[in-house]
Amino acid sequence: MIIRLATLADLDDIWKLRLETKELLKSRHIDQWQYEDPTIETFKIDILHQEFYVLVDGHDLKGMMAVRSGVEDTYLTIYDGKWRKDEPYLTIHRLAIKKDLLGKNIAKMLMDYSDLVAKQKNIHYMRIDTHEHNQYAIRLFQNQGYELCGWIKLHQKKGDIRRLAFDKIL
Repeated sequence: MIIRLATLADLDDIWKLRLETKELLKSRHIDQWQYEDPTIETFKIDILHQEFYVLVDGHDLKGMMAVRSGVEDTYLTIYDGKWRKDEPYLTIHRLAIKKDLLGKNIAKMLMDYSDLVAKQKNIHYMRIDTHEHNQYAIRLFQNQGYELCGWIKLHQKKGDIRRLAFDKIL
């Protein structure tokens, strides 16, 4: 398995994984990815900015994530806490793996790779968020060295907009 930058040719497989992940989260009663977001346009933008990565085994997409640079609008205000640093950071978004690979350290591989991306960009600070009921993601983040900092509000128009916010100092 390798991790590489995604291309527009990967978009169909990325979208299939997005839909699979939506159903997985729904089955776990997690109000995340249940509406329009993330849209196919969001994935296209991530790819065109060269900020979207896929984990593939041959031609089979097994996992994906965005590693975004710049200021994340929804992170400007944090509630019931604060970010540990005020410096440039990368944000992980749209982290997902195939359902049949859950528990096989694929998400850990992707998150480890995001640390390498940060170091290559000479950035030593990471941020990420998830729904408060997504105990699998929370456990993964904490096992990867992320600390809970508070919570943020998404800009989406439907569903639960509250997300737990984590950061990690590399």
